[in-house]
Amino acid sequence: MKKLLILSIAFALGTSVSNYAQNAEAAPVVQGNSNTENTNALFDLLFNYDIGTAIGAQGNAGVCFVNDQFWVSAWASDLIHVLDNTGLYLETFTIPGVSGTRSMSWDGTNIYIGTASTQIFQIDPVSRTIDNTINITPSTDATARMVAFDPTLDGGNGGFWTGNFSSDIASFDMDGNELSVIPYATHGTTIYGGAVDLVTAGGPYLWIHDQTSAGGGDLVVQLQLPSGTPTGLVYDYNLSGQPAGNTGIAGGLFISDEVVPGKVAIVGVSQGTPLDQLFGIELADLAGVNDNALANFSLSPNPASGRVNINTTVAGEKHVVVYDVLGKQVINTTVAGNELNISSLKAGVYMVSVTQNKVSATKKLIVQ
Repeated sequence: MKKLLILSIAFALGTSVSNYAQNAEAAPVVQGNSNTENTNALFDLLFNYDIGTAIGAQGNAGVCFVNDQFWVSAWASDLIHVLDNTGLYLETFTIPGVSGTRSMSWDGTNIYIGTASTQIFQIDPVSRTIDNTINITPSTDATARMVAFDPTLDGGNGGFWTGNFSSDIASFDMDGNELSVIPYATHGTTIYGGAVDLVTAGGPYLWIHDQTSAGGGDLVVQLQLPSGTPTGLVYDYNLSGQPAGNTGIAGGLFISDEVVPGKVAIVGVSQGTPLDQLFGIELADLAGVNDNALANFSLSPNPASGRVNINTTVAGEKHVVVYDVLGKQVINTTVAGNELNISSLKAGVYMVSVTQNKVSATKKLIVQ
């Protein structure tokens, strides 16, 4: 990976929803104050990319990271832009049958797209076509502007968290059946993007890219799962990350350990004025800084067949859970040493979650 551009310019600028360019999709103004507080403690800005200039257009919102490339969607059209891992524009394409993409979530094989509706589109990233349409059945207003894949939902079968601006947050199984609801009065965020955190100690957590209750902010807010209660940990991108002369409102969000070597990063789109930005902030160090991840966790060989070694520098037995691409739990066991028997698994891509001494981390495994 090419060296990432790191900007650490802090810029504080008061604003209201009327200040934002028409290219940005702002939440309707609602009454009340955010339940969160402004603090950027514990986070380092890893990169800023001016994607408005790179793409040559504003109005970008959804984002995910696929095969070492960023996919960034234009919220008001059917366009999806591709950038390399340094923010360099590569191409633009469309997915037949999908328009108005606000959020994208990646499970290692498929991309799941939310269009602020009651549908979640499962996308094959190779053919760039719809593989499946999941019709969700929310009992409240928690439609799918935000789509955040969670492999632990439905007893390990996988599912999604959804929300739409100042709505409730709901969880759904892979067939679209509602599992739970977090009331707006509990979470207090104005939802655009979101991502599930299975790495940070004390989790799981749901991070919300929050436009704040007045519809004019760019906060990354941590919620405890399954309650949805804010933990008080908040990153304010406008105060701590925006390049000088720019401001913005929250867009899409995802979490990945593949964007920045050695780091688990929270990556988001700021619907900016005058320019859209793609930013990354540190969530955890893969070497175990602040006990947020298992020290030097790796799988070898990878790809593997029959057996795989789980390598950490932490002593003690390991609780191992393996999920397939649909989020279904296919292995749940405790390993005393390093070797995991995977002879029961068919060829494909899996997510391996390892918990050791109450600390968890997840890696992708390819089975041959």
